[in-house]
Amino acid sequence: MTHPGNPPLLSRRKRLLFWGILIVLLAGGLELSARVGLRIFRGYDGEHLYQYEFDAYKNIHPTPNFVDTRGVRHNSAGFRRSTEVAVEKPPGTYRIFLMGASTAYGLGGLWPHIQREYAVLKNSETIDAYLERMLEDSLFGTRVEVINAAITSTWTHHHLIYLNQRILSYDPDMVLFLDGFNDFFFFDRRHDQFQDYAYGLPARIIMGEPSLYSLAYANLWWLFRKSAAAHVASRAARDVYLMMRGTSEQAALNVDSALAGLRQVFPRNALKMHERIGLILKAEGVHAVFMLQPLLILERGRKPMSPLERQLFEFNVTSYRPNYETFARRAVEFFREAEGQMAGRVGGTFLDLTTVFAGVEEQMYTDYAHLTPSANRRVAERIAEHVLPLIRSDLGGPWQRRPAGRNLQRR
Repeated sequence: MTHPGNPPLLSRRKRLLFWGILIVLLAGGLELSARVGLRIFRGYDGEHLYQYEFDAYKNIHPTPNFVDTRGVRHNSAGFRRSTEVAVEKPPGTYRIFLMGASTAYGLGGLWPHIQREYAVLKNSETIDAYLERMLEDSLFGTRVEVINAAITSTWTHHHLIYLNQRILSYDPDMVLFLDGFNDFFFFDRRHDQFQDYAYGLPARIIMGEPSLYSLAYANLWWLFRKSAAAHVASRAARDVYLMMRGTSEQAALNVDSALAGLRQVFPRNALKMHERIGLILKAEGVHAVFMLQPLLILERGRKPMSPLERQLFEFNVTSYRPNYETFARRAVEFFREAEGQMAGRVGGTFLDLTTVFAGVEEQMYTDYAHLTPSANRRVAERIAEHVLPLIRSDLGGPWQRRPAGRNLQRR
């Protein structure tokens, strides 16, 4: 019973309707605000929230037609390139693919708490872009394509998959592999690159044993890919977690024991994948160039560092266990020998880029392994020095018979 003069209370149905409308309006406001913020601060193009998508064969693939308005663009095949690449190679074209992980892709710096300047590298500032221009300038009258087919966070077995899945159908003349970090330094003798690949975990959770956790995980992943508000919130939560987690004191690494483990793990994992890749490319009549990438942790006493780059270096060293720097240096010596011998066995070329910045005072690194535009240009120069004789040999003498479909012509 209502008292005289008091308005009647809303019915339960109307109250629910009111709260429902309010929640929808708030959610819509948050979503709109997040989209505006992403456009302003992260180059959101209004369509692609995430630059990678799931791939049933190699776990991750760059999102086709992805655009970051700050300077990143993928073409319709997912290559980091502003222009399309015809599957059928045009006559008179020398086609090179660059494969690898985030350094080859041209990822920006991942330590914004130290430096924000290189958060994004433009398509024109990547290794492949510089190399393409250099080769075309040196090979007058020949069209050269250097196509960035790198995929952030991938391992060497993904190169083997990707080659067979897609790259070979584009009729390459040469494939460059820039590796030396992601799956090289494992020393636990139980390591298996297929089972232990961390970025395969989401697919295993979602497609594995049905559970409430897998259901929740699948829905949260959907929100992360579709909702700007959820995307921003999850990234913020991750950053807060990383800042609050801190670092605990770690026991010093036994370098000799770790190296003994590495000598068992590396040959049956990453090195074996490279060798299989080399044999396939040899059978296809394609030049294989295996390159050991530069790493900041190797630069002590070799590269003059600015105060900011020195800060990056010190953070890099202290983020690992004590003695890891010594282990990394000795591991790279082993990699050089093993990769060089492997390349010789498969008729490929090995190029050690770990010393490419020796004596260079300018800042080359944006974090532990990612490079500034100037560093990418310097890497491209070193690559060009080594591959130009191979290309000139292909173009200058009688063109050797290759498998059907190879129609490179001189012009």
